[in-house]
Amino acid sequence: MDSLIPAVEDLLRHVADQEIMTRFGRLHEGDVRKKTHQGDLVTVADIEAENRIREGLLRLLPGSVVIGEEACYDNPEILEQLKADRPVWMIDPVDGTRNFAQGKPCFAVMCALIQGGATRMGWILDPISGTCAVAEVGQGAYVAGQKMTMRGPDDPQHLLGSVGESIQTRLKNRRAKGEIDWPGNFVRYHCCGREYMDLLLGKIHYALYGGKLMPWDHAAGTLLVTEAGGYAHTTDGKAPYSSIHHGHGERLLIASDEDLFDSLCPLFV
Repeated sequence: MDSLIPAVEDLLRHVADQEIMTRFGRLHEGDVRKKTHQGDLVTVADIEAENRIREGLLRLLPGSVVIGEEACYDNPEILEQLKADRPVWMIDPVDGTRNFAQGKPCFAVMCALIQGGATRMGWILDPISGTCAVAEVGQGAYVAGQKMTMRGPDDPQHLLGSVGESIQTRLKNRRAKGEIDWPGNFVRYHCCGREYMDLLLGKIHYALYGGKLMPWDHAAGTLLVTEAGGYAHTTDGKAPYSSIHHGHGERLLIASDEDLFDSLCPLFV
């Protein structure tokens, strides 16, 4: 299994170079379509990259199952296979598709290996910079070969978080009224993979995610965070993230440590 870490990284890089970067900034009108609403897009790069990654993963680990975001859109029932004992690959071929379609250089390729409902390995590749983050349970998290340890900022006033725009507005209003004393420093990349990578690098110190918390968005990232000493739990009950328990409208809060998590939680309930 140890050989899977470099082998999958090589596969993701190869597919990203051939199927994603060759199309970045060169999409034609027929290369992009809506899935469920205006901001939920799929491109030919998503589809072709997912197919190529699936083929490569099945060669690397025969007998495994591959679930891709785009295949799951067509057949949501395949997520039930996450509950099985055999290894399941979870892939997001182009995380941040809207950015990609708009020519914004903020997207990622994400992959996780899940078995028995638990994420065993995770990869996030930034095709723009070529930087890859990898993790294996019990072995730590690495970005570009360097072991990561998550930590907060030296100055609390420099605390930077990724939260949705509506929550940003609400918190800024509460701060202006003197209801909370909290630094109003926020970002939102609209690309979970790139945000997880910057959480590891200490460029972002916390992130709040809601909605369905689908595993292609969070399985790899939460493993990377926890292997780097960070904290990834739900705001309601402090349950650890589970790829099986998705689609329930909970909120997932990522923080550099449990103390920061506990201080942030009251802001989001």
